[in-house]
Amino acid sequence: MNNIHTVIVKPIDTEKSYLGNATGCYTFAVRDNATKTQIKAAIEKYYGVKVKSVKTLCCQSKARSVGQNKLLVKRPAYKKAVVTTVGAKSIDVNKIKA
Repeated sequence: MNNIHTVIVKPIDTEKSYLGNATGCYTFAVRDNATKTQIKAAIEKYYGVKVKSVKTLCCQSKARSVGQNKLLVKRPAYKKAVVTTVGAKSIDVNKIKA
């Protein structure tokens, strides 16, 4: 694991994920083949926090209508990880520790 981007794709910015930030829960989109131990190691290394738990779930692809002609477009499936830090320590998910 040389780079954080081999495990973590991006932080997920939704209203529900922002509510969890107050209690130390952060949500990330991760690679499909990433394990919980790899996710925990990447977060601890690159954000400098102690991780209490990692919960993962696979989000299915969805079809949605786009435009006036109601074209069906399929959203891709992805894997999501909810990371809880020890002691509700806050982190800035957009900045990586040097």
